[in-house]
Amino acid sequence: MALSEPIAVRIAGSGGQGSVLAGRILAQAAVLDGKYVVQTQLYGAQVRGGISHCDVLIDDEWIDFPEATQFDVMYLMHPDVVKAYYKLLRVNGIVLLDYTFLQNIPQKILTLTKKVIALPLERMAIEKFKTPIVANMIGLGVLVKATRLVNIESLLKAVEESVSERYVKMNIEAIRYGYESTTKEYRIRSEQRIRTLGFE
Repeated sequence: MALSEPIAVRIAGSGGQGSVLAGRILAQAAVLDGKYVVQTQLYGAQVRGGISHCDVLIDDEWIDFPEATQFDVMYLMHPDVVKAYYKLLRVNGIVLLDYTFLQNIPQKILTLTKKVIALPLERMAIEKFKTPIVANMIGLGVLVKATRLVNIESLLKAVEESVSERYVKMNIEAIRYGYESTTKEYRIRSEQRIRTLGFE
């Protein structure tokens, strides 16, 4: 019997950008959707400034192995994590980039996939909410809209369960804002096996 292969997601950023919180909320939303979920995290050496990431594996079946070596979906919040992790993206994978501090989309990513969403998420957070701290939630809204990884209702409920009560309203507004900020929608795994023809 063939083993099911979970959808692997990595959310990564510089310390203080909230990548781990975003990953935990995504994982909780998948649980609320009735999925099997494994969530792991790695903090950088520094609380602020070091690279940190959160990995989420999602499947309809029991997950046998709790780690991924390649990722179907990546949400990269900072140029440093783009450099560190882009090679782990599957061919034809989906990548969301915070374009605030990127000069351009790295060509190396474009050789792996055309499923790229680049938005100035931190700038959007400052302009809309007067603070950069909800950029991670705006990105999470974009990610869920583009991938349908989880139901939006489950995502919002996960925020209520995971965030301090005083921040729930702003985080939910940020997710909704992100959700409405993109019209892109991608299949997570293409049925097309030929790499040069498989872009969507």
